Amino acid sequence: MKEKFYALIVRHPWLVITAVLVLTVYFALQIPKLQWETDARVYLPHGHPSIKYDEKVEKIFGVKDAIIIGIVNEKKGVFNPVTLGKIAQLTKEIASLPGVVANRTIDVASLSTASVFYGTETEVGSKRLMETVPKTKEDIEKLKKLVYENSDLLVGNLVSKDGHAAMIRAKLKEGKTNRYQTYFQIKGILASQFGAGQGPGAGQGWSGGGGQWGSGNWQTKQGGSQWQGGNQQKSGKQQQGANQQWQGGYNQQTQGADAQKNEDNGDVFYIAGRPAIEVTSGLSAIKDIKVMAMLLLAVIMAMLFFVFRTGRGVVLPTFVMSAAVIWTLGVMAVVHVPLYTISTMLPVILAAVGIGDAIHLLSRYYDNALENPQGEGRDLILRALNKLSAPLLTTTLTTAAGFMALLFAAMPPFRVFGLFTIIGIFISWFLTVTFIPAVLTLLRPRVGGYLLKRKMMRVYNESGWCSRGLVGLGNNINSHRRLWGLGLAVVAVVSLYGGSRVFVDSSWMSDFKKGSEISVATDILNKKFNGTIFLNVVIEGRNKDELKSPKILKKIEQLQDAVEKDPYVGNSLSIVDYLKSMNKTFHANDERYDVLPDSRKQIAEYLYLFSISGRPEQLDEVVDFDYRRANVTFMIKTDHTRALKRIIDSVNGFVKQNFQGLPVDVNLAGSANNSYVWADLLIKSQTTAIIVSKLAIFLIASLLFRSLLMGVITVIPVTMTTLVVAGYAGFSGIPLDVSTALAAGLAIGVGVDYTIHFIHRYWDERRTGVDHPAATAATMRSVGKTIAYNAITVAAGFSVLLLSEFPPNVKLGEFVASYMLLSLIAALVTLPVLLSFKRISHQGPRG
Repeated sequence: MKEKFYALIVRHPWLVITAVLVLTVYFALQIPKLQWETDARVYLPHGHPSIKYDEKVEKIFGVKDAIIIGIVNEKKGVFNPVTLGKIAQLTKEIASLPGVVANRTIDVASLSTASVFYGTETEVGSKRLMETVPKTKEDIEKLKKLVYENSDLLVGNLVSKDGHAAMIRAKLKEGKTNRYQTYFQIKGILASQFGAGQGPGAGQGWSGGGGQWGSGNWQTKQGGSQWQGGNQQKSGKQQQGANQQWQGGYNQQTQGADAQKNEDNGDVFYIAGRPAIEVTSGLSAIKDIKVMAMLLLAVIMAMLFFVFRTGRGVVLPTFVMSAAVIWTLGVMAVVHVPLYTISTMLPVILAAVGIGDAIHLLSRYYDNALENPQGEGRDLILRALNKLSAPLLTTTLTTAAGFMALLFAAMPPFRVFGLFTIIGIFISWFLTVTFIPAVLTLLRPRVGGYLLKRKMMRVYNESGWCSRGLVGLGNNINSHRRLWGLGLAVVAVVSLYGGSRVFVDSSWMSDFKKGSEISVATDILNKKFNGTIFLNVVIEGRNKDELKSPKILKKIEQLQDAVEKDPYVGNSLSIVDYLKSMNKTFHANDERYDVLPDSRKQIAEYLYLFSISGRPEQLDEVVDFDYRRANVTFMIKTDHTRALKRIIDSVNGFVKQNFQGLPVDVNLAGSANNSYVWADLLIKSQTTAIIVSKLAIFLIASLLFRSLLMGVITVIPVTMTTLVVAGYAGFSGIPLDVSTALAAGLAIGVGVDYTIHFIHRYWDERRTGVDHPAATAATMRSVGKTIAYNAITVAAGFSVLLLSEFPPNVKLGEFVASYMLLSLIAALVTLPVLLSFKRISHQGPRG
């Protein structure tokens, strides 16, 4: 059957070439339709308790992800008329944006929307901090005094302790469209109203769709979009701060915190928060990968020329690699599957797989041409196909098996990634065995450096330095197999110990270089305020008015005090803080009364007074209408999941120990909890995937080789590779995150290719009647050389990612290059050692 298939290809080469090119162009035209999904919540399974509870908390308390705008003035502080005017103006304009939730005044929180409670013997109520922007020194001092008298509610939340920074928090509607839209509109407002030359973000591409979105101009072209900021004008008003320098923005004259400040007032603006991080991460990944992809392609092509020294040896593998990526991404676009953050690994894997198959086929073709220079191209490629059809198909199946476990992962993006990786792997195989043979059928055989290679074969019986070195390695292993075996055992034991020290830690902020816009903004706002990541702890009573109980409220206060001891927890906010603030207000702001009322009656009275004070919505985010559910919000200064786990463990530990016997249930929500749950699912999914993938490879290899023993031997080299990398990570303190976890899958998928090709060629040699040393030497001379070329080519190509401006791509380059070289070493050292044992070398695979 396979012979007929290959014969059909070489009989109709033009038909095959035309069909492949047409499909490649078609799929390339679909790629611009791809959507980029950066919302972190999509990593949690549909119907996951965390997602459901997030939606419940949002419905009850109105809690949503917020974009944060920080205004910092180290020169005058924020309590001056110009800065306060900007805060009021910004708040108003941001609240009017279509992607912002502004159902209540507090949905866009700032000094201009915040209220404070007041109470005297004759009057109670609440009042806005800034009904109008204060102009006189006396009015500003009154505002400042009012803010710091209510420090528990305002300081570190909307104003920094030193008075040099203020914050505006805007809740966003769901969907990536609203996130991207609002992010660029806010930057446009800042640029146009406070001056930053051309609008920050101008020229930033986005594939999220188009449309006219409020201020500025959102242009759409071929499925992509660009925000043209800086065009918004307010009639009848002059722009304030015309010389304002954008701090950390796209149009800054200098980097990060060193950017010039406005000479007139000194205000500097920052944008942070989870939505800003997600948008910036997506834009950075897209922008960087475009540059890195070209560099990667150039280096791989240079390495291919170094290996084959012919144009076809460069063009054909490069085309197969590129076309496999194009077809796979095109299929994703056709079936409307979005790109997730982990999708950046997809071209990496397909490049490694596609290059490998093509290099093996071309190497066998060139070996045939070297042995029979007068042979027809059709005959030479058919011989190569017939010899390699089994190992190429076997490696395709085992590589696909390595990623098949991801189909059962808990996180939807991982399942999507696994599915399209498998599709891409089969596309790579199909293009290798169709397009390359069709092209070579039409070309006259040609071997780069032919005369030199023939001369070297006459002198050394090898075709180059690489073959001589590998044959020498094989001979040394055969002569000292026990010593090599002992060395491998020591490496395995040490790596196993190091691997036991690996820990999980993921962080969106680690995706950005220090000094980048979002990194500078987040660092400064975390320093000035209580934190930019939020954890919601919801206490649900079983009956109405349960939250009026002094006993339960006291436990909530103790919970806040206990968790705030963590260095990464800036502060917290709950109904307790409002009750304590009211108690102090009713006692002439005497600090001795900054405590909870000690009776249920007094608590009920305070809550009633607040409800009729004119601004009852102030309590909406901390307690529900029936006083049955309370929301405690912890403000956190890091998004590293290792720290978040410690904080959440602290919450859970306190609840378990102190809430026992109380008529309440406690649940968690918010971006901090989602990050923690995501990391937990990551480690479980990837641990399961690695185990299942190796089991699948074992079963497939056992069936194909018809030997359980050969199935075990097939798995050992890839196990050694992942073990060594895990050991290095453990000793070096490198955490397990998306990049490192998926790189392990790449190591298994590509590393098993090396093993399969080696074993196939070894047993082909043994079947000719030669002994183990001769078979090892012949395998090293032929397939060993090809494996080395494959690994070195891919490693060199992905080493260019070390030059990336996007840290995840740097890490990706480090791990891919390391895995390729380690997989090479594992195959070329472990297999000769294992195959040297008599039981294995005499038995071999059956069939």
